[in-house]
Amino acid sequence: MTAYNYRAIVRNVCSLMDYAKTENVKKIDEGIIRTFLSDMSEQRAWAPKTYRTFLQNLTTFFKWCQLTGVIKKNPTENIQKPKLPRRLPRTLTKDKALLILVHTSTYPWRYHLEQVRNETIIATFLLTGLRLKELINLKVYDVNLSNNELLVSEGKGGKDRIIPIHPRLVIILRNYFQELKKHRKKQSTYLFTGVHSDKPLASKNIQEICRKVSNASGIKFTPHMLRHTFARLSIDADLNLYKLKEIMGHNHVSTTQVYLSVSTESIKKSFNSLSLL
Repeated sequence: MTAYNYRAIVRNVCSLMDYAKTENVKKIDEGIIRTFLSDMSEQRAWAPKTYRTFLQNLTTFFKWCQLTGVIKKNPTENIQKPKLPRRLPRTLTKDKALLILVHTSTYPWRYHLEQVRNETIIATFLLTGLRLKELINLKVYDVNLSNNELLVSEGKGGKDRIIPIHPRLVIILRNYFQELKKHRKKQSTYLFTGVHSDKPLASKNIQEICRKVSNASGIKFTPHMLRHTFARLSIDADLNLYKLKEIMGHNHVSTTQVYLSVSTESIKKSFNSLSLL
């Protein structure tokens, strides 16, 4: 537990005790907590996320009280957290995605290999939908250009999956491998490493690359937004939802369906084909 979390828990518990007008934890029951949360939520116009955070802090505190024998039962255990509204993922348009690739290519990187590597990183995000951690963990032997397949080992949930490599990305990857051979006597196991190192890039390195390109292009984006953009562009291009689910590594198609809401092109195509009158 961080110092920030500890302070937040203490602050929230003090608010509850003040509300209940008691300093005795044993006098706090489920009814008091429910009333407290309801009144506070109404008075302060809490968003569902704030309500959930407050309840979680109280739950953590009362679990500790239960474990230490101060109380026998946790009074928060039957209080349900409110559902959070499902927000649409932030994505980029096709034009902005292409502009990012152009700015990555023209950015004044220090070394030519750095430029080619960074172009390959951005293109890989946009053409595979990989998560940041999955991209960092890619090994050279995970890339099969003979079959145009990419192996994602131990993705989210510890699952492996094989995803197709888009023809445009095949060309970019081949160029990257050629540059690696020119500049490296010894090949690293990892696909994306430092220019003068065989160690894999860290999350902060990838985020710094995105920050530089973002500033240069004027387009605000993150690695995860590039993943969302891949999904949106795939839906726009009429890729089957279940096939996209497998590529993205989602457990349930309901997770993938959210991209239907941000895919305006797909909706336009479907709507324009309707015979309404």
